[in-house]
Amino acid sequence: MKKVLSLVLLLMFWIFLTWTNSVHPVFLPPMHSVLHALHDLLLSSGLDVMSTLGRTIAGFLLGVFIAVPLGVFLGVHRGLYNTVSWYIDFLRSVPVTAMFPLFLVFFGFGNTSKIAMSAWASGFILLVNTINGVRSTKLNRRVMAQVKHATRTQILTKITFPETLPFIFTGMKIGTSWSLIVVLVAEMFIGTTHGLGRRIYDASILFDTPMVLACIFIVGCVGLVTNYLLTLWEKSVVHWKV
Repeated sequence: MKKVLSLVLLLMFWIFLTWTNSVHPVFLPPMHSVLHALHDLLLSSGLDVMSTLGRTIAGFLLGVFIAVPLGVFLGVHRGLYNTVSWYIDFLRSVPVTAMFPLFLVFFGFGNTSKIAMSAWASGFILLVNTINGVRSTKLNRRVMAQVKHATRTQILTKITFPETLPFIFTGMKIGTSWSLIVVLVAEMFIGTTHGLGRRIYDASILFDTPMVLACIFIVGCVGLVTNYLLTLWEKSVVHWKV
C-alpha cells in the first residue's frame, strides 16, 4: 500500500510541475506526452525492445554458462586460483566500454560483439561471486563428509555447490543489470538499426525528452521484472536461506 501511495504522490507532483510550468518541457515533459511516446514505442517500434532484450538475455546466459562452472573450478582448486587471481582482478577492473574497439576487431559490428560485451560484463561479476561462494563454504561440513567417506563429486554437489548458490544468485541479479547497461551503451555508439539504446541516442539528439523517458521506463521495468523473477527462483531453489 505504501509503495502505491508513494507512486501516486510522485505522479501527482509530476502533473503539478508540468501544469504550473514550473519546469521547462525539455527537462520534464507532460505525462501525456510520455505516455504517447511509450505507446508509439511499444506498438510501432516493438522491434527495438525485442532487440535489446534478445541481446541482453543472450549475453547474460553466455556469461552464466561460462562463469559459474569456471568459478566453481577455480574455487575448488585454490592453488590454481591464487596463480590466476591477479589476471582476474586486472581484467575485471578494466571497464568493458574501454574494450569496445577490441570487441569490434574480433567480432565485428553485428550482434555478436554486443552479446560478447554483455557476457564479459556479467561474466566477471558471476565469476568473482561464485569463487567467493565456493571459498566460503564451511570447512567442518567438508571434513565431516570426508570422514563419512564421501567422494569429491558428492562433496561438490551436496555441500559446496548448494552453499555457493546464494552467491551465484546475487551475482546473477547484479549481472543482469550490467548486461543490460552494456547492451544499451553498445547500441548507442556501435552501429545498429534497432535497439532501445539507439532510440535513446536518436531521441536525445532531437531533444525528444518524452521518447527518452519512455525508453528509460521500459528499461526500468525490464530490470524490475528480471530482479523479481530471479528472486522468486532463488526462494524456490535456495529454500533453506529464506
